[in-house]
Amino acid sequence: MTWGYLIIALPAFEPAKDSPGASGSVKVLNREGLDGWEAVGMTPLSDGTFAVLMKRPVDRRSNG
Repeated sequence: MTWGYLIIALPAFEPAKDSPGASGSVKVLNREGLDGWEAVGMTPLSDGTFAVLMKRPVDRRSNG
């Protein structure tokens, strides 16, 4: 299997919310998840944000 990779930046984490998907970070991750991306690693950055490594299978027969 061939994998495609993507690195995204999440906003600074907010206090936990009662409702699922309420934080900006969760909304970003859910949006990417709808496109087939899976978070596989996370690194904190000096400005309080996080870089997230994501991957998804790539069909070698197409350009995506």
